Amino acid sequence: MRSLDFPRPTHVTAFLALAAIVLLSTCSTDTPVGLSTRPGPLGPPGGDGVTAALTASDQVFVGAGDIARCDRTDDEGTAAILDTIAGTVFTLGDNVLGSSTQVPDFIDCYDPSWGRHKARTHPANDHLEYWSPGATTYFDYWGSAAGTRGQGYYSYDLGAWHIVVLNSGISTVAGSPQELWLKADLAASTKRCTLAYWHFPRFSSTGTAVRDAVKPFWDDLYAAGAELVLNGHYDVYERFAPQTPAGVLDPSFGIREFIVGTGGMGTSAVTAVQPNSEVRNPTVYGVIKFVLSTDAYTWQFIRSGGSVFADSGSGSCHDPASGGPPVATVDVTPTPASVAAGQTVQLTATLKDANGNILTGRTVTWTSSNTSAATVSSSGLVTGVVAGSATITATSEGKTGSSSLTVTPGAVSAAQSTVAAAPPSITAGSGTATITVTAKDTNGTPIPGATVVLAATGSGNTLTQPSGPTDANGVATGTLTSTAAGAKTISATASGTAITQTAAVTVTPGPLSAAQSTVTAAPPSIVAGSGTATITVTAKDANGNPISGATVVLAATGGGNTLTQPTGPPDATGVTTGTLSSTGAGAKVVSANHSDRQGRQR
Repeated sequence: MRSLDFPRPTHVTAFLALAAIVLLSTCSTDTPVGLSTRPGPLGPPGGDGVTAALTASDQVFVGAGDIARCDRTDDEGTAAILDTIAGTVFTLGDNVLGSSTQVPDFIDCYDPSWGRHKARTHPANDHLEYWSPGATTYFDYWGSAAGTRGQGYYSYDLGAWHIVVLNSGISTVAGSPQELWLKADLAASTKRCTLAYWHFPRFSSTGTAVRDAVKPFWDDLYAAGAELVLNGHYDVYERFAPQTPAGVLDPSFGIREFIVGTGGMGTSAVTAVQPNSEVRNPTVYGVIKFVLSTDAYTWQFIRSGGSVFADSGSGSCHDPASGGPPVATVDVTPTPASVAAGQTVQLTATLKDANGNILTGRTVTWTSSNTSAATVSSSGLVTGVVAGSATITATSEGKTGSSSLTVTPGAVSAAQSTVAAAPPSITAGSGTATITVTAKDTNGTPIPGATVVLAATGSGNTLTQPSGPTDANGVATGTLTSTAAGAKTISATASGTAITQTAAVTVTPGPLSAAQSTVTAAPPSIVAGSGTATITVTAKDANGNPISGATVVLAATGGGNTLTQPTGPPDATGVTTGTLSSTGAGAKVVSANHSDRQGRQR
C-alpha cells in the first residue's frame, strides 16, 4: 500500500523547471548522450546504447540505489527494466524511503516493484535504512542475503570478478573491524578484477564533494588493484574517470566511480562539478547494466521513461599499481611486539606511496637483528627462540620499517625447573626446612612472575607457601615444619605446571618425652620364685613420635628381684622389652632410664 509523502533528509531538492546539461566525455570508449528531462512514471525502458553479444563467461550485473517510496511509482519504471534483463541485481542503499516519522517499509513500498527480483539481489544499505534502529527492517527483509545482521558487509565472486559489499553506515575508519575485514578479504581473493559498492560516495558533484569517511575503503581497494566502485545517496547519475583515493587522475591504476542514485526515489541537482567527473545527469531515472568479462567490463545506463540520456563505455581490469608510485614508507605493526620463547607472533608491513595510498603486490623482505633471540619468516611470522630482544625489519624498494621485539621466557618446563630443600633433615616440632623452587623454560631460562604452589606427603606438616610469584631469577621459596617424624616428599607446580623434580626432607623425632613415653608390665602380678613379668618400654618424643636406636635401662624397687635388661635399643616403633622375676613378695615399681642417641640420660 502506497503511503503519504515524507521528506527525505539531507538530499538536495530537485530542480524541476530546468533540464540538466550532461557533459560529454573525452574518453573514446565512453558514449554519453545529450541532455535529459525528468522521466514520466512507468514508462518503458529507454534505448540501451551499444549492445554486444555475451560470451559464456560474461556476467550481467545490474542495479541502482535510492529506489522506492510508497507515494510515487518511479521505482515501478526502473523495476520494469530489471524485468527485461537477466543476471545479478545489486542495490546501493536508500532502498526504501524512511524518515524520523516513517520507518523504512520494505514490504509495502519496495517489495511490489524491485522485490520481484529479491532472489537474485545482493543489497547494500545505509542512510535511510537506519531510520529503523539498527536498520532492523532492512535486515529483517533481506535476511542472510544482507550479510551478518548489524554488519551488512560481505563479498562474493561473480565469474572472473570479486564483488565486495560494504556498509558506510557503521565505522569505516582504518583499523575498524570492517576495514580490517576488507583488507583481509581483498588479500584472500584470487580474482584479478574487483568491484565494490556501498552507499555514500567518496567523490560527488552533488552535496559533499569529497567524503573522507570512506577513504579507507578506497585506500584498500586501490592497493588491491580494484577497477570499479558504485555508490548511491545522491539522486543523480554521475561517472568519474579512473582516479586515486586522493582524487588524482590515474588512467592506468585508478578506480572508476559511478553514482547511480536513479532507482526511482527522486531527482536532484548538480551543485559543483568535481575534478575527473566525466558525465552527470541529476534528473534521470534508470539502472546501470554491467557486463563483467574475464578481463574487462562494459557499462550501459538504461533510462526509464522519456529521457533521451544514455551513457555507455568499457574498461579493462588491471593489476595493482606495482610499477606505479614507488614505496615511500613502510610501517610494521604491532610495534613494540612481544612473544614468548617457543611461540610466534605475526607482524604486518604496510607499504604506502608519497600520497599515503596503500600499495600491494610489492616484494617485502624481513630480517631479525638477533636470530639467537628471535627468527622471522619471509611472511613476517616471528618465532621467539630464547628470552631477549631483537629488532624485526621489513624492507621494500629500499624503504624500511621496524618493530622492537621482546622475547619473554617460554612456558614453564617441568623437566628444567627445580625443587630443593635445605636442610634435608629437620627435628620434629622444632626444625624448619626452606623449600626453593626455580621455574625455568625449555631453554633453561628463569621465568619471573610464575605462581608456585607447594605440596608435601605425610602428616603433621605445616607448609608455608611462597609469599609471591617467582622473582627475576625465577625463584620462589616456602618452608616446611612437621610434628610427624618420617620421610617427606616436597613437590611443586609453577603456573599450573607440575615440576618433575621433588625434594626429600627427613623429619627425625625430638628428644625423649617422659610424659609421652610409657613403661608397662604384663602380667601385673607374678608368683614369687616362679612367675615372670614382661616389662615393655615405649620411647616417644613430645609429639608422640617413637624414638628408636637408644639404650634403655630398667630398674625395680624391693629385694629378691631378677631384672633382665632389654637385649637391644628400642625398635622402629620405639619399643624394647625386658623381664622381671622375684623371690621377694611385695609391690615392685619398675622404672626405665633412656639415653638418647647422643647418650644423654632421660
